[in-house]
Amino acid sequence: MRKKIAAAVCLVAVTLLADPVAADERTITCESRKFRYNYCRVDTDNRVRLERQKSSTRCQLWNNWGYDKRGVWVDRGCAGEFRVGRGGGANSAAIAGAAVAAVAIAAAIAANKDHHSDTVPSWAVGTFRGYDDYEETDVELTIQPGGSVTGFASGSSFSGRWEGSQLQAGRHRFRVERSGNGFVAIDDSGRGNRINFRRSSDSRGY
Repeated sequence: MRKKIAAAVCLVAVTLLADPVAADERTITCESRKFRYNYCRVDTDNRVRLERQKSSTRCQLWNNWGYDKRGVWVDRGCAGEFRVGRGGGANSAAIAGAAVAAVAIAAAIAANKDHHSDTVPSWAVGTFRGYDDYEETDVELTIQPGGSVTGFASGSSFSGRWEGSQLQAGRHRFRVERSGNGFVAIDDSGRGNRINFRRSSDSRGY
């Protein structure tokens, strides 16, 4: 099975070299209606810029809007038109680099028997709030389907990743267990810290 996956990825790399087609670039509208979190699915190629703000609320990157490779998210009243994807022709160096990367990914998959998808489960997608007893502060997290995490605590923003059953938030890493309409984040570093996160009333899972 691993050999088949590696062969398939290599075939994609060869196709990239043979037919350098530019990635789709287009403009989408994504709106936070009634100040609720909204995730707009689109292939972004991890390239997004705010073209035009449509809301009276100011849209600030990683504050009330952001993105990952699978889409754009908005929250707390931000609405706008977003330019996504790669523009112009693809240059040969970029295509060659993509091909090399694809071969490397295939090799990694073939070598890793425990390879698994880091896709975030639907119950963990959205905005959650909790209280950190150790830091004595309220914490808010927004988790994207692609695994990117943004949050706020003690008046500062931070970012992180959801990987399997692990949540990396800022400088801390937590083991995650589902609980009710949220989850418990358990710090196994020795602090013995547990944060109970509950889904925000204006957030929906996917």
